[in-house]
Amino acid sequence: MALAGCATRSVDAQWASPQLMGSPLQGAKVFVVCEAAEEVMGRICLDKLTADLTARGLTPVARADTAAPPATQARDDARYLPEARAAGAKAVWVASVGPDALAERSSGSGLSIGFGGFGFGRNTSLGVGVSVPVGGAPAAPYAADARVSDVDKGLLLWTARAGSPPSGDARTQVEALLQRLVGAAGEAKVF
Repeated sequence: MALAGCATRSVDAQWASPQLMGSPLQGAKVFVVCEAAEEVMGRICLDKLTADLTARGLTPVARADTAAPPATQARDDARYLPEARAAGAKAVWVASVGPDALAERSSGSGLSIGFGGFGFGRNTSLGVGVSVPVGGAPAAPYAADARVSDVDKGLLLWTARAGSPPSGDARTQVEALLQRLVGAAGEAKVF
Protein backbone atom coordinates (compact mmCIF):
# COMPACT_ATOMS: atom_id res chain seq x y z
CA MET A 1 0.00 0.00 0.00
CA ALA A 2 1.61 3.28 -1.05
CA LEU A 3 1.30 6.44 0.95
CA ALA A 4 1.65 9.80 -0.74
CA GLY A 5 1.70 13.44 0.21
CA CYS A 6 3.05 13.10 3.75
CA ALA A 7 4.84 16.06 5.28
CA THR A 8 6.93 13.67 7.35
CA ARG A 9 8.71 10.48 6.40
CA SER A 10 6.30 7.58 6.12
CA VAL A 11 6.73 4.15 7.68
CA ASP A 12 9.26 1.63 6.40
CA ALA A 13 6.67 -1.09 5.76
CA GLN A 14 3.02 -1.76 6.48
CA TRP A 15 0.34 -4.35 5.88
CA ALA A 16 -3.44 -4.12 6.08
CA SER A 17 -5.93 -6.97 6.20
CA PRO A 18 -8.34 -7.23 3.27
CA GLN A 19 -11.03 -7.18 6.00
CA LEU A 20 -10.03 -3.64 7.01
CA MET A 21 -12.74 -1.52 5.44
CA GLY A 22 -14.50 1.71 6.26
CA SER A 23 -12.42 3.04 9.18
CA PRO A 24 -13.71 0.46 11.69
CA LEU A 25 -12.11 2.09 14.73
CA GLN A 26 -13.29 5.64 14.14
CA GLY A 27 -14.21 7.04 17.57
CA ALA A 28 -13.68 3.63 19.23
CA LYS A 29 -12.18 2.65 22.56
CA VAL A 30 -8.74 1.14 21.98
CA PHE A 31 -6.66 -0.88 24.45
CA VAL A 32 -3.10 0.44 24.14
CA VAL A 33 -0.08 -1.73 24.96
CA CYS A 34 3.55 -0.62 24.76
CA GLU A 35 6.27 -3.25 24.88
CA ALA A 36 9.79 -2.06 25.62
CA ALA A 37 12.89 -3.54 27.19
CA GLU A 38 13.44 -0.29 29.08
CA GLU A 39 10.73 1.05 31.41
CA VAL A 40 11.42 4.66 30.39
CA MET A 41 10.82 3.87 26.70
CA GLY A 42 7.62 2.02 27.58
CA ARG A 43 6.30 5.02 29.52
CA ILE A 44 7.26 7.45 26.74
CA CYS A 45 5.47 5.14 24.29
CA LEU A 46 2.28 5.00 26.38
CA ASP A 47 2.18 8.77 26.88
CA LYS A 48 2.75 9.53 23.19
CA LEU A 49 0.36 6.90 21.84
CA THR A 50 -2.48 7.83 24.18
CA ALA A 51 -2.05 11.53 23.29
CA ASP A 52 -1.87 10.90 19.53
CA LEU A 53 -4.79 8.46 19.48
CA THR A 54 -6.91 10.83 21.59
CA ALA A 55 -6.11 13.63 19.13
CA ARG A 56 -7.41 11.35 16.34
CA GLY A 57 -10.75 10.89 18.11
CA LEU A 58 -10.15 7.49 19.71
CA THR A 59 -10.53 6.67 23.39
CA PRO A 60 -7.33 4.93 24.48
CA VAL A 61 -7.18 2.76 27.59
CA ALA A 62 -3.54 2.22 28.51
CA ARG A 63 -2.19 -1.05 29.89
CA ALA A 64 -0.01 -0.27 32.91
CA ASP A 65 2.65 -2.94 32.31
CA THR A 66 5.12 -1.99 29.57
CA ALA A 67 7.51 -4.92 29.85
CA ALA A 68 8.35 -6.62 26.60
CA PRO A 69 7.62 -10.33 26.46
CA PRO A 70 10.73 -12.52 26.82
CA ALA A 71 12.64 -13.01 23.57
CA THR A 72 11.91 -16.73 23.76
CA GLN A 73 8.15 -16.10 23.80
CA ALA A 74 6.38 -15.91 20.45
CA ARG A 75 4.69 -12.64 19.49
CA ASP A 76 1.05 -13.27 20.29
CA ASP A 77 -1.19 -10.29 20.90
CA ALA A 78 -4.02 -12.66 21.89
CA ARG A 79 -2.64 -12.49 25.46
CA TYR A 80 -3.99 -8.91 25.64
CA LEU A 81 -7.51 -9.71 24.41
CA PRO A 82 -9.03 -10.61 27.82
CA GLU A 83 -7.84 -7.30 29.33
CA ALA A 84 -9.08 -5.39 26.27
CA ARG A 85 -12.50 -7.05 26.48
CA ALA A 86 -12.73 -6.26 30.21
CA ALA A 87 -11.92 -2.61 29.41
CA GLY A 88 -14.68 -2.54 26.76
CA ALA A 89 -12.22 -1.87 23.93
CA LYS A 90 -12.99 -2.62 20.30
CA ALA A 91 -9.33 -3.14 19.34
CA VAL A 92 -5.88 -3.72 20.78
CA TRP A 93 -3.08 -1.42 19.62
CA VAL A 94 0.31 -2.96 20.50
CA ALA A 95 3.48 -0.95 19.95
CA SER A 96 6.98 -2.32 20.44
CA VAL A 97 9.84 0.16 20.74
CA GLY A 98 13.57 -0.29 21.14
CA PRO A 99 16.95 -0.06 19.47
CA ASP A 100 16.74 -0.87 15.76
CA ALA A 101 18.25 -4.36 15.43
CA LEU A 102 18.22 -4.10 11.62
CA ALA A 103 20.26 -0.90 11.65
CA GLU A 104 22.69 -2.30 14.22
CA ARG A 105 23.44 -5.32 12.03
CA SER A 106 24.09 -3.23 8.97
CA SER A 107 26.06 -0.43 10.59
CA GLY A 108 28.90 -2.43 12.15
CA SER A 109 30.52 -1.81 15.48
CA GLY A 110 32.69 1.16 14.63
CA LEU A 111 35.84 -0.85 15.39
CA SER A 112 38.03 -1.50 12.38
CA ILE A 113 41.27 -3.31 11.70
CA GLY A 114 43.44 -2.42 8.76
CA PHE A 115 46.41 -4.04 7.08
CA GLY A 116 48.80 -2.15 4.90
CA GLY A 117 52.05 -2.58 3.14
CA PHE A 118 54.63 -0.36 1.58
CA GLY A 119 57.50 -1.38 -0.57
CA PHE A 120 60.37 0.50 -2.14
CA GLY A 121 63.35 -1.31 -3.55
CA ARG A 122 64.62 -3.89 -1.07
CA ASN A 123 62.90 -2.27 1.91
CA THR A 124 59.36 -3.43 2.51
CA SER A 125 57.13 -2.53 5.43
CA LEU A 126 53.99 -4.16 6.66
CA GLY A 127 51.69 -2.57 9.21
CA VAL A 128 48.58 -3.44 11.14
CA GLY A 129 46.33 -0.80 12.66
CA VAL A 130 43.24 -0.68 14.80
CA SER A 131 40.87 2.28 14.90
CA VAL A 132 38.08 3.03 17.31
CA PRO A 133 35.56 5.88 17.16
CA VAL A 134 36.49 8.91 19.26
CA GLY A 135 33.95 10.54 21.55
CA GLY A 136 32.19 7.58 23.12
CA ALA A 137 29.52 5.25 21.86
CA PRO A 138 27.45 6.43 18.90
CA ALA A 139 23.78 7.24 19.42
CA ALA A 140 21.48 4.28 18.85
CA PRO A 141 18.91 4.25 16.09
CA TYR A 142 15.44 3.27 17.33
CA ALA A 143 12.58 1.42 15.67
CA ALA A 144 8.93 0.88 16.51
CA ASP A 145 6.30 -1.42 15.18
CA ALA A 146 2.57 -1.32 15.71
CA ARG A 147 -0.10 -3.99 15.46
CA VAL A 148 -3.85 -3.37 15.60
CA SER A 149 -6.13 -6.34 16.24
CA ASP A 150 -9.90 -6.65 16.45
CA VAL A 151 -10.93 -7.68 19.98
CA ASP A 152 -14.04 -9.69 19.04
CA LYS A 153 -12.41 -11.86 16.38
CA GLY A 154 -8.78 -11.59 17.47
CA LEU A 155 -7.78 -10.82 13.87
CA LEU A 156 -4.80 -8.68 12.98
CA LEU A 157 -6.17 -5.69 11.04
CA TRP A 158 -3.04 -3.63 10.39
CA THR A 159 0.66 -3.61 11.19
CA ALA A 160 3.58 -1.33 10.36
CA ARG A 161 7.24 -0.71 11.16
CA ALA A 162 9.20 2.52 11.30
CA GLY A 163 12.89 3.09 11.97
CA SER A 164 14.89 6.26 12.54
CA PRO A 165 18.46 7.39 12.08
CA PRO A 166 20.63 7.68 15.20
CA SER A 167 20.09 10.72 17.38
CA GLY A 168 21.34 11.87 20.74
CA ASP A 169 17.73 12.22 21.93
CA ALA A 170 16.06 8.82 22.24
CA ARG A 171 12.78 10.31 23.50
CA THR A 172 12.38 12.49 20.41
CA GLN A 173 13.23 9.53 18.15
CA VAL A 174 10.62 7.28 19.76
CA GLU A 175 7.92 9.97 19.79
CA ALA A 176 8.52 10.72 16.10
CA LEU A 177 8.34 7.01 15.23
CA LEU A 178 5.04 6.59 17.06
CA GLN A 179 3.63 9.71 15.42
CA ARG A 180 4.54 8.27 12.00
CA LEU A 181 2.84 4.97 12.86
CA VAL A 182 -0.35 6.68 14.04
CA GLY A 183 -0.35 8.82 10.89
CA ALA A 184 0.09 5.74 8.68
CA ALA A 185 -2.77 3.97 10.49
CA GLY A 186 -5.00 6.98 9.81
CA GLU A 187 -4.04 7.02 6.13
CA ALA A 188 -4.73 3.28 5.94
CA LYS A 189 -8.25 4.01 7.25
CA VAL A 190 -7.82 2.07 10.50
CA PHE A 191 -9.77 4.91 12.17
